[in-house]
Amino acid sequence: MIELRYSIGIDVGGTKIAGILIDENLNVLSYKKVLIGSDKVPNTIVKTIASLVETLKLNLEKSKLIGVGIVVPGVISLQDRMIVYSSNLGWENVPIANLIEREVELPCFLEHDVRGGAIAELISGYGKELQSFLYVSIGTGIAGTIIWNREILMGSQGMAGEIGHMIVQPSGPLCRCGKRGCLEAIASGSAMEREAFYITGKKVRGPIIAKRAKQGESPFQEIVKTSCFYLGIALANLATILDPEAILLGGGVSEAGEQWLQLVKNSYLHHLMNIGHTPRLLLSKYKGKASVMGAALIPFISSEKIKRIIG
Repeated sequence: MIELRYSIGIDVGGTKIAGILIDENLNVLSYKKVLIGSDKVPNTIVKTIASLVETLKLNLEKSKLIGVGIVVPGVISLQDRMIVYSSNLGWENVPIANLIEREVELPCFLEHDVRGGAIAELISGYGKELQSFLYVSIGTGIAGTIIWNREILMGSQGMAGEIGHMIVQPSGPLCRCGKRGCLEAIASGSAMEREAFYITGKKVRGPIIAKRAKQGESPFQEIVKTSCFYLGIALANLATILDPEAILLGGGVSEAGEQWLQLVKNSYLHHLMNIGHTPRLLLSKYKGKASVMGAALIPFISSEKIKRIIG
C-alpha cells in the first residue's frame, strides 16, 4: 500500500494568516486562520506561522510532509526566497522562506499570493480546462495573474498582472502607491471599508459591508455598487487587451458571492468592446481560499506527484 504524502499551505495577508493541510489527492484535512495584530515584525509573524503549521499538521509525522508553501503579498524574489517589499506587512528584504524553514524544519517554498491563487485555479479549479485566462484577486488589495497557454506570464520584472494600480479614476482617492484613482483604492475590500468609515464614522469590516449591501441598506449598497462599477470597467479593459477565455475572480471580497458578481458583470458587459466573443466572468472555485490552496499545491509542483494531479 502506497502511503499518501501531504503538504501545508500558508497565506500571509495584511490582516490575517490562513493555513491549510492537503494530501496529494487534494483532500483538505485541516484549515485555520489567525488574525494579525499591529505587531508585524518578521520574528513575530514567523513564530505565528510556526505555531499554525504545528496545529495544521495534526498528528502526521514530518516524514510524510513534503513541505510548506508560503504565499505573500508584495514584491518577492524567488531566487533569494525573500520579500523584497510588502506595503501590507511593512517589510523590506525579509528572507521569509529561510526564516520559516529554520523554525519548522521542513522545506519551504515561496510564491506571490495572487500567483498562488492562479496556481490553484490552474491545477484544480475552473482554470483546469482553460488554456488562457486571467485570475484576479480582490481582497485587502487587488492584483492579478495572467495565464497564457497554461503558463504564468511574469513580465520583464515579474510584475505582470498588477492590475490594482491601473488608474480608472484620475481624480479619485489616493492609493498606497502614491497615485490617485488606482483600481485598488476604489474597488478593494480596504477601499470599501475606508468609504464606510468616512460616511458613517464607524469601522465596518468588509463581510459586514457585503451583508448589509445585500439587504439593500444605505450607504453600504452604494459603496458596493461603486466598487463593482469601477472593477467592471477595469476587467472590460483587460478583456479587450488580452482576449482571454475567461476571467476568474477570487480573494476575500469574492466571498460576497453571486449578487456581487452580477453587479461587476453588469458594468463589465456594458463597457466591453465587441471583440467577437465575450470572455466569461466567473467566481473562482476557491474564492477567498484560492491563495492558501495554491500555497499548499506549490510543494507538490516540484515532485512527480503533481504530474498526475495536472493530468
